[in-house]
Amino acid sequence: MAAPGPAAVDARYTNLVAWGRQQGLQASDIRRNGEMWLTNQSLALGFKADSQSMTFDGVEHRLTLPVRRSPGGLQVAVRDVQTTLSPLLRPPQRPGSRPVRVVAINAGHGGKDPGNTEGRRQEKHYTLLVAGELRRHLERAGLQVVVVRPSDTFVSLEDRPAKAARARADLYVSLHFNAFDGPGSGEVAGVETYCLTPAGASSTNDSGNHGGSWHAGNRFDRDNVLLAHHVHRAIKDGTDLNDRGVRRARFKELTLLQMPGVLVEGGYMTHPQDAASIYSPAGRAALARGIADGVLAYKRLVERKP
Repeated sequence: MAAPGPAAVDARYTNLVAWGRQQGLQASDIRRNGEMWLTNQSLALGFKADSQSMTFDGVEHRLTLPVRRSPGGLQVAVRDVQTTLSPLLRPPQRPGSRPVRVVAINAGHGGKDPGNTEGRRQEKHYTLLVAGELRRHLERAGLQVVVVRPSDTFVSLEDRPAKAARARADLYVSLHFNAFDGPGSGEVAGVETYCLTPAGASSTNDSGNHGGSWHAGNRFDRDNVLLAHHVHRAIKDGTDLNDRGVRRARFKELTLLQMPGVLVEGGYMTHPQDAASIYSPAGRAALARGIADGVLAYKRLVERKP
């Protein structure tokens, strides 16, 4: 069957108070700054009028459409309920016959592609070092690991997910480091965790709402956002990196995946504190440990018994 083509952004909205009540969440009053919270004894979800940023269990997530005001209170896009809120509240469950056993790690760039370069520092070198640390953590936890780029060689973007598929990987984690050369470049800092943009929606950094095509990786939308959430939260809890949120993008390797996957931008090489962490063994170890903790948290959730 042919994959669906490009689609317009689904602009249907639902009332947050009513939706929250259905999930067993109590709504706060809307504050003067437009904020509203949905809470229960163990969870808090924060929303703000006219914003595409929401907070779920202490982690910032970028929505595909802004929260909007209405006479009945704040509203959230149905698409964001389906592709972000529902998977986080009601995590998908893997069949008992398909536990998470194999994780593919992609060390970004390599060989003729150095990635971001600051002086003599090349991104490809540090992604490979973190990949080695992450591999050790996951193997100690009993998982099998395939490193897509085990040395300073170039592997095309198409071949990276293909190698993971040949290894029958259950999850895919791609490692990168960011850079920013615009005004105030020394102030932009923090970790970003990306999962694939849902079909028909705009990516986080797109201008305007132009939608987009369906890709193979969209089969795992619910797992993608759940994996991204737990990886990002564990990095946030285990490092000093600023939280820049779980984001959406159509990076080539994510579109081609045959399993759930995320891409981690583990700090900015152009920011002094982030760079110091990236270039230090202790900083890289903390980042790798956080990613591993997030993968294991995801594994526990999706393998839980009903």
